[in-house]
Amino acid sequence: MLSLPELGQLFESYRREHAFKGTVAELYAPAQYLMDLGGKRIRPLSTLVAHQLYHDEVDLALPAALAMEVFHNFSLMHDDIMDESPLRRDHPTVHMQYDLNAAILSGDWMLIHSYELLAGYDASKALPMIKLLNKTGAEVCEGQQRDINFESTMNVSEAAYIQMIQDKTAVLLGASLQMGGYTAGAPASDLDALYLTGINAGISFQLMDDYLDAFSPTSGKIKGGDVLQNKKTILFIHCLQEANETDRNQLLNWYQIQTPSDEKISGVLHLFEKYQVPSFVKNMVQSYGQKSMKALDSISVAQSRKTNLETLLTELLNRNK
Repeated sequence: MLSLPELGQLFESYRREHAFKGTVAELYAPAQYLMDLGGKRIRPLSTLVAHQLYHDEVDLALPAALAMEVFHNFSLMHDDIMDESPLRRDHPTVHMQYDLNAAILSGDWMLIHSYELLAGYDASKALPMIKLLNKTGAEVCEGQQRDINFESTMNVSEAAYIQMIQDKTAVLLGASLQMGGYTAGAPASDLDALYLTGINAGISFQLMDDYLDAFSPTSGKIKGGDVLQNKKTILFIHCLQEANETDRNQLLNWYQIQTPSDEKISGVLHLFEKYQVPSFVKNMVQSYGQKSMKALDSISVAQSRKTNLETLLTELLNRNK
């Protein structure tokens, strides 16, 4: 059984061997540019690790792993366009490096190519995998729209926020794990457990991301980026719910200000701490992490085969940056 670093190396070799190219180079170059920027490769690793729960040989899962990474990067490319982001992974975003039309069209092709990769499996595997990507893609779009909707309202419930991050972030991790189950021929009960493992880990990951944006212990990290952008994260939502009327109005006033300032960051973070928001969010992170591990425990393979997935989840759930 390959280790996580070995699986990562295997995927990178496969990705490079299947570099995007064709007669119209201008279509493929932007997509290849984004894929070459790197990243943690959490989703393809999840697919390979899930497949390896059942089989040591993982070559069969490589096209599905690449499909999930291509789909993920397609969503990033279009997110960057909508957010007008200048940078991705410390490099110019695709629409800045090339142009807007190139980014839209190349992103469209990436979506198509992710399906093309899954269609290469035999029909008994390809059909449920394509249906899963259909469902996941629709949910990611719904999550993005929910996030956009939140920009124009202060009235966001905790439940609505959890649904948004589940759709926008967690479903892709759940689907990546389930894809590995499909390629391996896992039983239906395990397919469900793999999906729940990813869903809960993804929610926990995003909640921790929200927490670290405001309270990262890592020196040198700029705190309060979400506050400066007036993002309605779980910290803002819970603080608004718990605050007295005076502090609630102060928090709302801070979130009306568009100009970045240290005073705004310190003022908002003070309110978060006053209402014990950090401990509340960390408890949520832990709760969803425990749900993820509980789902993993229910998968019907020997504990020794779960080592890589446990390690991957631990790295996701116990980070400090």
